[in-house]
Amino acid sequence: MWRDRTNLYVSYRQSYAHHPIQTRYGASNASGAGAWSSAYSINIHASEDRRGLLSDGELGDDGDAVIEMDHLPPRWADASDEVTDMLAQVAIKGQQLEVLHQKHVLPKFNDDETKKGQGAQIDRLTQQITKSFHECQRRIQRIDELVREAKQVGALSKAEETMARNLQISLATRLQAASASFRKKQSAYLRRLRDMGGLDYFTPTNGPSMPQPSSGLDPLLHEPDADRSFSQSTLQAASQQKLLHTNETTITRREREIEDIAHGIIELSDLFRDLQNMVIDQGTLLDRIDYNKDD
Repeated sequence: MWRDRTNLYVSYRQSYAHHPIQTRYGASNASGAGAWSSAYSINIHASEDRRGLLSDGELGDDGDAVIEMDHLPPRWADASDEVTDMLAQVAIKGQQLEVLHQKHVLPKFNDDETKKGQGAQIDRLTQQITKSFHECQRRIQRIDELVREAKQVGALSKAEETMARNLQISLATRLQAASASFRKKQSAYLRRLRDMGGLDYFTPTNGPSMPQPSSGLDPLLHEPDADRSFSQSTLQAASQQKLLHTNETTITRREREIEDIAHGIIELSDLFRDLQNMVIDQGTLLDRIDYNKDD
């Protein structure tokens, strides 16, 4: 089992300046220490080949190893592994859900039980993925709490705080991209369900208007509003459809599926906005930390 430490490494690299390696007597390797230093270095490397993993000074009186806790990663670094693992599971479930979507929209006659079973699987996977997104968001937000706790006991330097903020921004950006991709797939699936359900008489052209991106602004920031508008119009259309078909079981089940997908898209749009605000807030905090460090 391997761990993706890329985000943590990037936060380290962005937060610490690089320093030349010092020799035993304080001379920098980059400046050159002469032939004696080279010979000394060769002897040191030769002795290291025969040295154990723990030196005698690292063993306690009872022979047990003494590990310096200061060298362990901070608690907030665990969020990187946790979010990475959850997003990996989301990707797997997303592929399974996409296959079910394709099967579910295929025309099948007199096969209501199969459609019903597929709908239940789709609903279960959709809820699991959405729940995972919210859990990732909570893990990322908890970094703030861990940073505050460390600052209260004086166990956090400015560089470490910068690392934590960089990691939080990196994870929030990854989660934002993953949730946006899933939301777009759900929107496409909702359109297909809506076409199958005959909900074409109430469209965003004669219902709520679709927001248009302003020139010079990132279109990605406007996509949640567009998806939200389409989902809300679909919910209104489904409500009207219920009034016309109160006794038809198949149509009622399809309308319920449409409503569930539409509510989920609105929820994902809210999540996208929350993550966007988090990235902006953390960027502001980073600017403030850098300003204080310069002073």
